[in-house]
Amino acid sequence: MSEEAKKAEINQTGRAWVVAIIAIIASILISVNNNKLPATASLVLPALGIDTTQLSFMMSLNGYVGFVLAFFAATIILKFGSKKATLMVLICATLGAVISAFATTYDMLLVGRLIEGVGYACIGTVIPVLFSEWFPPSKRGVPMGIFSVWVPLGSMFIMGTSGFFFNEGDPATYHNVFWFVVALLVVVTIIWIIAVRNPEHSYLADESDPNAEKPKVSEGFKSVSCWVAMIAFAAFSLGTACVMNFEVLYMVQTMGMTQAAANGMLNIANIFVVIGGVVIGFVMNKVTSNTGRLTILAVSSLVLGVCFAFAYVVNGAMLTPWLILFGLSNGIVPAIFFTMVAEIAPRPELASVSSTLMSLGQCVGGILFGIVGAVVASGWGAATGILATAGVVLFVGSIALMFILKKRDAKVAKAA
Repeated sequence: MSEEAKKAEINQTGRAWVVAIIAIIASILISVNNNKLPATASLVLPALGIDTTQLSFMMSLNGYVGFVLAFFAATIILKFGSKKATLMVLICATLGAVISAFATTYDMLLVGRLIEGVGYACIGTVIPVLFSEWFPPSKRGVPMGIFSVWVPLGSMFIMGTSGFFFNEGDPATYHNVFWFVVALLVVVTIIWIIAVRNPEHSYLADESDPNAEKPKVSEGFKSVSCWVAMIAFAAFSLGTACVMNFEVLYMVQTMGMTQAAANGMLNIANIFVVIGGVVIGFVMNKVTSNTGRLTILAVSSLVLGVCFAFAYVVNGAMLTPWLILFGLSNGIVPAIFFTMVAEIAPRPELASVSSTLMSLGQCVGGILFGIVGAVVASGWGAATGILATAGVVLFVGSIALMFILKKRDAKVAKAA
């Protein structure tokens, strides 16, 4: 490599991390926007005069939006690029947040959540593609690992700060939390517009065959590996949504905790999710084979599946160890999925499709979570079967993905 080429690579690496940091913060704030509802659930219920079934539907509404958008997201990214697509995501999240902050009725808050859902459902599609353009495969592990914990980081942040804005004696003060989130989203959107540019050189282009025909989105949607990843990620998202959205309410209603105390307990899990995601990012930079990465995924999925099954029955002295184990495995699983978006796709340049389908899986998990609210109404333990099933599907999907990619790798090696 020439001296000039080395300097160019160093310069892009520096700019890549600037873009990555802003993108990660933007993702976290979209998670903050989504998690403001569970962070104020015990206030929103009496303020709007609704029950847990209505609350769970409102929490899962973004899944319906994402389900529809998933079939267009890959095309949007290929047409406009990941930078502009991310800006669209931020604008939708901000607009929805403003409507939600103004809302004084259940129906109006539903409209706000519907628009917010565009941001939440699509951010997981565009950022992995953005990072794949800015970082070479050998250096994607760390930024992808950090990004993969955007949901728990957002949850941790809002769980830790919301108590400064609401008064448990005045349910209407949940609006203060919502306006705080609006301010944060406005700031990060402005920063994105001012500071982010497209890369001078896309590393996804390096992974593509220059002699091959330009890929069609339909090729990605026909890929078995993409759909297996989608199903596994849907199971992951369902179990995670059950914990992140209802575990706090579970602690309030079954353990007698205050909203603030329960928020603090959930942050134990969030802290370890972050630790798991960041540490596995460094591991992914060392373990570069598909088989090695997917073996770690399968083991972590097994542990997480067991944790899902105990979510609504754990109590007493077992609560803290469960939160730690859940957090670590919940950080590792998505980090591996996001790091491997280009490998899961039939061709690297179709990473937007595999990323889109994983986001679709996230949305399916969110939609299925809406059922949990109705089940929980008859007792917390009633949802245990749903959570256990999610764990089984996640583990089986991880194993299946390992065999599919191993077979594909063997076929490519034989052809070479």
